[in-house]
Amino acid sequence: MEWRERGWFLAMDRDIACGIAGSFLDENDPTRAYLISMWTAPTHRQRGIGRLLVKEVLNWARSRNARILQLMVTSHNEPAICFYQRLGFARTGRTEPHPNDPAVIEYEISRAIP
Repeated sequence: MEWRERGWFLAMDRDIACGIAGSFLDENDPTRAYLISMWTAPTHRQRGIGRLLVKEVLNWARSRNARILQLMVTSHNEPAICFYQRLGFARTGRTEPHPNDPAVIEYEISRAIP
């Protein structure tokens, strides 16, 4: 996959980066997009930055005719799970061990792109 086929979004507070999110389309099914590398600085959480980043990823994916946005979230990250659920994501039933720690489980979650 080439760099230009990905969408990257950076949230800024003046001259300080306070959030990032990325996306790419599935090589085998371009109607499916993935949300990756979602992060908001601890100093900027609970301010709507994550919601805005997900909105930008949804817009990017929609402009490329994707119909589903999905991601993996670790089972012990309850705040992230609740955040994504508020944005319309739901578990698909697929799980896998976290690549850096097989003792941690990741859940696949997805939502339709209107």
